[in-house]
Amino acid sequence: MTRKAWLTAVGLLLIVGGLLLPRDWYDDLPRARGAPPAPVKGVTLLQSSIVADGLLLLWVASRQRVFTRIPETERLQLDAPPPEPVAPRLTRAAAVWLVVAITGVGLILRLWRLGSDLWLDEITPIYDYGELSYLQVIATYAASNNHLLNTLLMKLSVAAFGEREWAIRLPAVILGTATIPIFYRVARLASTRVVSVSAALLLAVSYHHIFFSQNARGYTGHVLFSLAATGLFVRGLKDDRLSVWASYIAATVLNIAVLLHGAFVLTAHALLSCGVIAYRWRSGQPPKALIARVVAVFGLAGFLVFQLYATALPQVFVYITTTYAQPGSGYAGLSMEFAREVARGLAQALPPILLVLAVPAMLIGAFGWVVVLRHNWLSMTSLTLPLVLMAVTLLAGGLTFSPRFFLLALPIGLLCGVEGLYTIPLLMRERHRMKLMVTATALVVAGAVASLVPLGHYYATPKQPYRDAIAYVEQQRGEGGIVIAIHLVEVGYRYYANRRGLEENRDFFLVRSTDALDAVLSAHASRPAYLVTTFPRFLHLHSPELEQRIAADWVATRTFPATMGDGAITVWKPAAAPVR
Repeated sequence: MTRKAWLTAVGLLLIVGGLLLPRDWYDDLPRARGAPPAPVKGVTLLQSSIVADGLLLLWVASRQRVFTRIPETERLQLDAPPPEPVAPRLTRAAAVWLVVAITGVGLILRLWRLGSDLWLDEITPIYDYGELSYLQVIATYAASNNHLLNTLLMKLSVAAFGEREWAIRLPAVILGTATIPIFYRVARLASTRVVSVSAALLLAVSYHHIFFSQNARGYTGHVLFSLAATGLFVRGLKDDRLSVWASYIAATVLNIAVLLHGAFVLTAHALLSCGVIAYRWRSGQPPKALIARVVAVFGLAGFLVFQLYATALPQVFVYITTTYAQPGSGYAGLSMEFAREVARGLAQALPPILLVLAVPAMLIGAFGWVVVLRHNWLSMTSLTLPLVLMAVTLLAGGLTFSPRFFLLALPIGLLCGVEGLYTIPLLMRERHRMKLMVTATALVVAGAVASLVPLGHYYATPKQPYRDAIAYVEQQRGEGGIVIAIHLVEVGYRYYANRRGLEENRDFFLVRSTDALDAVLSAHASRPAYLVTTFPRFLHLHSPELEQRIAADWVATRTFPATMGDGAITVWKPAAAPVR
């Protein structure tokens, strides 16, 4: 059977299969509670995508073209990375071994205390998707906690190693560790080896990157694939090789699969490609081959992403436009509350001595951004533009912000800061350059060592301390008492209480309103009661009456600190009862 006949047969089968695909199964998929109906059924989009697959194969079967590199005159001309400084000079071999060692250190830091308590957003995917098949996970978007690729990898890890905290977080650890060498490779597009190695070192010991590498979510995967896609995008426009473009498409699809924010990276790259084409066109040389390549690459990447999310896309639209318009899902982008949350996160990750240097560091980083931009404008704009597009989209749509949305800014900031630090000596008189270069290296090493200081508290404090809180309240309540888990504490409390053999609606109760609280207290009036709360901001925004009742009638006996925002867990007793 010839290639053309084979492709034609498969294409026809897909068209027929798409048209005849059963639709009843779609209505049985989980839905977000209280969500309005979607404008179109996901199964309709799935049928359309399968038919489109068939049509695409028929088109490919009718073509006999093979990949041909576009003329060199139409490819993007970029400067080579800047030359290595006189000192400290790194050879290629030395840089490779340093990156290997740094990656090893990064892996150790990400594996240490990996089995600490899960927090709310790590636990909800276990409940929501743990019992679903892999195909159901792909087809469902009942909540934004379905970071698709991470959810699938988590299910594989749990199937292999059991439902343990470290197994649930293992995919995030692997992707986070892999980011370190990829970051070095992307940095090398525009910076020297010493700058790139230094930036990789700071990422390896970064509090926030370690935090998210030990968080069973898709954020480290997003950073990894965003960096990889950026490096491949630059190389694609420069070299135009089939292997590079194929790798770029794969990295892009994986980026959006792991986190929907990856769509901003794809959009930014498409816009920059249009800018390159427009510049070529204005120069009087219409780049027809480049246009065809860009249309093919971004068309195929977008089509594959649509294929992946076709069934879930209507749910995605409804969820984002409703949930992320509510204050409790995040912060207003231009509010002081958001600024304070960003400042709190920085203070949590930096020792006081580095906070004092925050303003000079930002100035050096801004200078470094300009330097990197001059060395390789495409690399820097490819990394920066997605963040700008996301911020503009959220503001324009009236949607909420969260610092974690902008985690990609972390490697950008580290690279620009180190670049600025090593460029300043080059602006000085030659007789001072050697000493200033050594000083810059010493500052990088000192910054890396200082970054390890906050990790002591981080490792000692769970993201949310459910096990310690439950152990404490069990000791306090004795045999006859009951525990009432309030609002967002309910998921984690149920998860870890069940592990201790405690029974819901006997030993503990889940409450989200004052009426429910009164009902539980009335039904068990003779039993001592304890409340457990977390995320007070969310409680204030969504259940102010319940918050006021707790403040008026109950007194906090102990608060267990957490590293996840305001995720500390507080245990309460009736105000009339003595506090132990």
